Amino acid sequence: MAKKKPMLIGYHTDIYKRFGNNPKFDLMAKTGNGVDFVLCHVDTRDGTYQDNLDHAEKTAKAFKELGVPFIASYEGQNFNLEQKTTDGHDWVHRGDGTHLLRLTRDYMEKLNSEDNCMGFMYDELEHVIINRNVSLALASRFKEDHPAFPVSVSRDPVVQGELLSSQLRDYAKELKSFGAKTVSGEHVFPVLFHLFAKNGIIPNFKSQKESFSNVQFAIAAGAAKQYGMPLWNCVDLWCRMTYPGHSAREMYNNLVFAYLAGVDLVYVESVDAFMDNEGHLTPYGEQFRAFCDEYKGKERDYDVADYRPEIGIVRYDDTYWGQGRVRWMWRNMLFGNPAIKADKKCKEWIKVFNMITHGETGKGGISWGRVELRSLTRHRSFATMNNAVVYDENATKKDLESLKLCFLCGYTVSDGTLAAVRELVKENGLTVVTSERFAPKGFTVPKGQPFGEIADGKGTWIVTDDFGSKKLEKRLSGFLGNKGEMRYVFGDKELRMKIDEDGDGYTIL
Repeated sequence: MAKKKPMLIGYHTDIYKRFGNNPKFDLMAKTGNGVDFVLCHVDTRDGTYQDNLDHAEKTAKAFKELGVPFIASYEGQNFNLEQKTTDGHDWVHRGDGTHLLRLTRDYMEKLNSEDNCMGFMYDELEHVIINRNVSLALASRFKEDHPAFPVSVSRDPVVQGELLSSQLRDYAKELKSFGAKTVSGEHVFPVLFHLFAKNGIIPNFKSQKESFSNVQFAIAAGAAKQYGMPLWNCVDLWCRMTYPGHSAREMYNNLVFAYLAGVDLVYVESVDAFMDNEGHLTPYGEQFRAFCDEYKGKERDYDVADYRPEIGIVRYDDTYWGQGRVRWMWRNMLFGNPAIKADKKCKEWIKVFNMITHGETGKGGISWGRVELRSLTRHRSFATMNNAVVYDENATKKDLESLKLCFLCGYTVSDGTLAAVRELVKENGLTVVTSERFAPKGFTVPKGQPFGEIADGKGTWIVTDDFGSKKLEKRLSGFLGNKGEMRYVFGDKELRMKIDEDGDGYTIL
């Protein structure tokens, strides 16, 4: 492992709309608390198109004066049906029924006018896609129903996924051609990391919020590693509709986890909780300052590219994470296409996560965002997990070579990936758990049994039609690690952590 750059540390705010007139933000920006950057809500504005250009240029100049670079973040379009200037420029409507922010070349040039804009971030783009701009639908009592991109007429999720892939590729390509140095999303739900990374959009997972932080990491890290992308992390203080919905201690532990897990860039959303009205640091501000004092500029000799996972889930990302049938919350559809509903194949990986976390993620979904009784239980940031990762259906032999246990599930796995898996079973002793549809020809589940097991070279195929089988879990127990622990391997470095009883922290073993 070669020497790597330090992890970049920042925070997120929208207070900068006032350009330093708010003393709370002014103090934070000028002292910086040792931050490397600020993620700032710029957003499109009322007034003329020229007013918007002036605002973008003013933002760049102000951050230049403060001596800190910024990432331009956009979220207003997620909650506002109309975003049109007084002289007629429409930022969101494409004339085809879709609702998606589109910036222009001259606008991006203004953001880049001081050469200190690190890139463009579309806040919660995956949420907008899979839930079909649900905030707008809720506000209109579902009289307005706009997808982010045109959806396929096909009911085949693979056809829909390939269409979205091309749409994301074109969207990112356009922004970069206008001058965006980076394009990133910010994922509430643990989906679309791979499809984003495949098309040049940096995977950026939320910690805390309503998910297990290390479950989000396992999925996002797989996307970053597989597609050679950096990995970003938003430590989000919101939990459901509560702010702050997580303790200062939990926030600090998630920031340290980002460093330990090889994340390239981390920031806290948002920093309103860092100071009181008199400008004094709160416990949140104190914990953030303490983290910066210890970790800003601190070099690691590894990053996510050096991750050597041992348990792998390979699946086509159909965008299912456990969403239910409650129409007014998360939409019961895949890819934001009402014609495509979840089925048994979608749910296989949910059962796998339930197994590899020793039951801690639950049987129905992998987020507290799911509308069910379990979502009323107290949030925990960390779940039992033994060096796990998620790859998509195009994982290569190089991606898979460190695995000891591999699950094949979902709608499709590419021929190349299946060939690589077969080689690793024979040559490396890999154990594969799969449904019959991805098993070698003739490998079936014996009648009346939860699974069938076939030796193949040095390895083993386990064929099942029930990834939630307790007998299967018992068979695989030797791979699953110790309950209450997290374990990671980066190159030749092993990290083991004992999770605190409340799930909000850990002790390095």
